[in-house]
Amino acid sequence: MRRVHVPVLCLLLLSLSAARAGTPVEDFVQQSVDRGIAVLKDRSLSENDRRRQLGEFLAAVLDTKRMALFMLGTARDKAAAPDLDVYAEAYKAFMIANYESQLNGYGGQSLKVTGSAERAPGDYVVNARLVDPSTPNDPNPVPIAFRVTDRGSGKFAVVDASVEGIWLGLAQRADFGGYLSQHGNDVPALTAHLQEMTAKLLPDSASRK
Repeated sequence: MRRVHVPVLCLLLLSLSAARAGTPVEDFVQQSVDRGIAVLKDRSLSENDRRRQLGEFLAAVLDTKRMALFMLGTARDKAAAPDLDVYAEAYKAFMIANYESQLNGYGGQSLKVTGSAERAPGDYVVNARLVDPSTPNDPNPVPIAFRVTDRGSGKFAVVDASVEGIWLGLAQRADFGGYLSQHGNDVPALTAHLQEMTAKLLPDSASRK
């Protein structure tokens, strides 16, 4: 499988300049991307300000709580509600820090939406192709798909993505499941693990002040 260097959700949000708009869910994608690109290209921003604005942007566009709970699998059923809330916030911080840490890997790639389908009421898959500036006429572009949920009142959120048919959420759920199985399905332990990984992804605290 060809390696995609930038996390695909982040690439969706920051580089979909060639996307076509049409249905409301496609309009959501295009408008979100335009906002992300504006932040990324704003040379007046310091690095810390850029990371902060992108973090706020990602938090608004991704449904991280739904993503977080999906990652737990059956461990969610036995976890206390307060533990789930703390875990969901830790997952959100981890995902945003992970995407922010990969921004330097952006090499001008874009995504072109090829269509979308409603799998179930309020549950959409948006299909796209990865376009690499080094091979713009690639006859076999990397196929990408995005899972988008309808939050109601015309609002949408990204909850998953796939590269060449492999859904990233399912892969991450398997990783989390492996950790939980080794730690007695202890959700607070997973929360602490996520917090440790997040700390490693963030710049030194002094540089963020």
